[in-house]
Amino acid sequence: MTKYFARTLPLLLPLALLAAAPAGAQATKGNTPGATDSRPSLSPAPPVDVKYEQKVECVANAPQEITGYYVVCAGASYLDFAIADCCIPGDHWQLKGKVWDGNPNTAVTTAPGGAGILGVAGRIYNYGGTPSNPAGLNAYVECSYPHGVNVFPAGSTVLFTSDGACTLTQDPVVRRIDRTP
Repeated sequence: MTKYFARTLPLLLPLALLAAAPAGAQATKGNTPGATDSRPSLSPAPPVDVKYEQKVECVANAPQEITGYYVVCAGASYLDFAIADCCIPGDHWQLKGKVWDGNPNTAVTTAPGGAGILGVAGRIYNYGGTPSNPAGLNAYVECSYPHGVNVFPAGSTVLFTSDGACTLTQDPVVRRIDRTP
């Protein structure tokens, strides 16, 4: 019995301390300075260093349609993108962004469902640019409709933000199956 007690005591001590904590010790959101809320926000506030912000529409006339956006940013360290369904609850949208530089990287994000509710932003980073754009970020972001209520046309809103000066060019819609990394 003493061996069992000796082995379980280190495990039980943290639980006992947690149970003894006062009930009001949890962080709450409110007017109290320094108060926080541990729940994630569905409409994230943009970082304070945002110099570029643009909203565009992504429309699908069939489930296999993909809309691409070529985004070039000068002096950018990142590009964020988030998506929100526009109209029909149950529609799910996806954004996939890629950047090809010295350290290529990819980010994928989805819409949480519900009209107008932005999902958590995907972020791709600039790790030095490319020879043709050494201080900038060359990115490609694809918008797709992976599944939903299957009513077309379907629409969504895409929000792009960055700390650089960016230009966005929309590619024509292509029909293919989205192959998420």
